[in-house]
Amino acid sequence: MILFSPSLLTLIILEAILLILGFVALLASVRIALDFNPLKTTAYQYSLNKKSYLVATIIMFILALKIPLFFFFVWALDATSLLLSGAMCAAGVVGATKWGSWMFFVKILTLFSLCAWIILHRLDLKRVDYKYTKIKFFLFQGLFFLLSVEFLLQLAHFSEIPIDSPVVCCSVLFDQSTSMGNTFSQTILLGLFCATFIFLAISWYLKHAWLFFIASFTWFFISILSLIQFFSPYIYELPTHKCPFCILQPEYFYIGYFIYALMFLGGIGAIGALINNLVKEKNSQMWYNLGFTCNTLLFLVLISFPLKYYLQNGVWL
Repeated sequence: MILFSPSLLTLIILEAILLILGFVALLASVRIALDFNPLKTTAYQYSLNKKSYLVATIIMFILALKIPLFFFFVWALDATSLLLSGAMCAAGVVGATKWGSWMFFVKILTLFSLCAWIILHRLDLKRVDYKYTKIKFFLFQGLFFLLSVEFLLQLAHFSEIPIDSPVVCCSVLFDQSTSMGNTFSQTILLGLFCATFIFLAISWYLKHAWLFFIASFTWFFISILSLIQFFSPYIYELPTHKCPFCILQPEYFYIGYFIYALMFLGGIGAIGALINNLVKEKNSQMWYNLGFTCNTLLFLVLISFPLKYYLQNGVWL
């Protein structure tokens, strides 16, 4: 079973440890969410207050490990691709079962949710009335559900990967023809990519939290689609190669890690700005600037690849 390969077994063990820690935090968070009352001065309330700091520390520890663990997860997928017939990169491993895409989606959603929880927690620490304490521990119960689903999806996916039959490689998963229709659709996609960035810039200038949040995550998904359909062939300098995973390889100077880090930080900026707005906190300028700066860098990095190719070769792919 591919699940018992060293890299995947290490991943599963680490994820299981974090899930156990999350379960410990869950037990305390349920009681805090139900019984905590900062207006009371009983010994029970004092103990709940101390537990809230312990639980928050556990959750912050989980996030502190989940971020590097996500990069290890991507590396483990690449390492596993060497063990599977037909797989050229992590794309073949993700597409090997019906659970793979869901596993990847829930992993990203869990990371964003953990960061959102930490942002709310930091705002709560600045207050003397513990205004958001019960709210954040109610929210953690949903977050633990995401952690559990993520772990189960990983087990289901890696347990079902066939080792005695070939899997589909990235060249098949992301195969696109070079017909005139495809060229036309790429032109529309590039226009949408630029238009969405302009929409994002306007929302940043207006400092409207909901507009900035919607624009940022619209840009997030359009950027991923544009990377696959339009920009990745310029990174590979090969018109038929449209894989979002191969850009993580050393032959492309690990540029994919930088690109995806910018996407992630851009989303975190939007989440931070929205949370500050929802709880009526005024100090949200940092989050707007973080999100827009990272997304601007992302725009410049992606657009540089086709421009560089054209300047070197005098033609477009």
